[in-house]
Amino acid sequence: MKTAGWILAIITIAVVIFFFVLPDSVSIDEAAIERLQRQADQQAGRVDSPRGASDDRTPLPPNDMVVALVDDGDYWFIGKYEDGGGVEIPFPPGRRPEPPADEPPQHANPGYVGPQSCQECHPQYYQSFQSTAHYRTTRPCSPETIDGSFVEGQNVLRTKEPNLAFEMLRRDDQFFQRVRFFDWHFEVPMQIITGSSKMAQTYLYWHGDGLYQHNVTHLTEGDKWINSPGYIDGDAAYARPVPARCLDCHMTYFDYRAPPNHYTPNSIIFGVTCERCHGPGEAHVQFHQQHPEQKDAHEIVLPSELSRQRQLDICGQCHAGSTRLRGEPFQFRPGDELTQYYTPPPEGSDAANSVHTSNQADRMAESECFRQSEMTCTDCHNPHENERGNMRLFSDKCLQCHQTESCHFTPPGGIDLADNCIDCHMPTRPTEDLRLRSIAGDVFPSLRDHFVRVDQQATDEFLQRHQSEATSSQ
Repeated sequence: MKTAGWILAIITIAVVIFFFVLPDSVSIDEAAIERLQRQADQQAGRVDSPRGASDDRTPLPPNDMVVALVDDGDYWFIGKYEDGGGVEIPFPPGRRPEPPADEPPQHANPGYVGPQSCQECHPQYYQSFQSTAHYRTTRPCSPETIDGSFVEGQNVLRTKEPNLAFEMLRRDDQFFQRVRFFDWHFEVPMQIITGSSKMAQTYLYWHGDGLYQHNVTHLTEGDKWINSPGYIDGDAAYARPVPARCLDCHMTYFDYRAPPNHYTPNSIIFGVTCERCHGPGEAHVQFHQQHPEQKDAHEIVLPSELSRQRQLDICGQCHAGSTRLRGEPFQFRPGDELTQYYTPPPEGSDAANSVHTSNQADRMAESECFRQSEMTCTDCHNPHENERGNMRLFSDKCLQCHQTESCHFTPPGGIDLADNCIDCHMPTRPTEDLRLRSIAGDVFPSLRDHFVRVDQQATDEFLQRHQSEATSSQ
């Protein structure tokens, strides 16, 4: 009876595959792909799908591969089912991604003008701010902004699937990721950088007005190419849409056309810049251009004049855990209550660092120095300056309230406590929640924990590093 049951189960699965999988799959010929593309256009409500110029064609996959439209035509799967892995792309195989159209925004800009408009009156802030992680958290790809080697031999990411590899290519001032899958290859342009390079750079590309993420990321530590966060090694995933909540923490403004990932490209203001903390600046700029004699700030928010909680809420847009938008992006204004526009994550869900946040606000709120004071983020961080890695500078902030004599740790010779409070009391640690997969093994980049406490393990690690550095310098 058990054998008969297994046979019946196998037959049932075979029938399901025949009736539900095969009708959406085709052998590789262009006419069949065109028919499937028309089907996808109809499902997406497009009457005429733009095909681009005559040079938009790329090699078709070999005939022994299978092509399928997945999720009601949202993306294409190309692979060999018997091998399990494959390629996912939002554009038809044999073609390139469609360039974004030069269309007007669908919504009126509420007054965002970009950081260049602040330069005339605030040149010092503007110049220094350009080196910060906030300013650099999204940028167009260019020879000046992109990391990683494009030199032959150093530009390849191999995977656990021997028939899948990625090459990073440069042609003049344009950059591409080339996917090699068995005997087939195609290329995807690298057009937008997300990430300040502190830890990594991840890349985005346009297909029409849709924004998608690349499979390959550049990891700063070790200067190497690696699978993007959350990606499976051995797959080639280029159909992951970039939703508004992601860009809400990486950009100053964009026109959001439709979910999940449709934008007006020429509306984008890259980076997290002045107006995310001070509010849209159009009225402010116009007022002071018309009244140059006025030295007091008009039509703009000065965060230092807000209450402690409202100041924290400004930073909490992106540094309060994996929050979700309650409505459309960019509705929050400095001075508003954060929870009116963002839904907090479930309690405890961001207890550790994760791919999207090191959860600075909630971790800091657990600290006694935070609870017993009126401190805000800007007591330790100057948002207009790049202070990264300056342990003495941050330690000086600690010593405005604490004394080195109060420290219960007696350091060995050669260590001045005032030089570095941070590594012992706010250590950097890897976490399971931040995992990058590679053929050489998983990588867990470290992030700074903002829970200030006495941590013996961190102190021991600090002493080991100091001893190692002292030995190597001899």
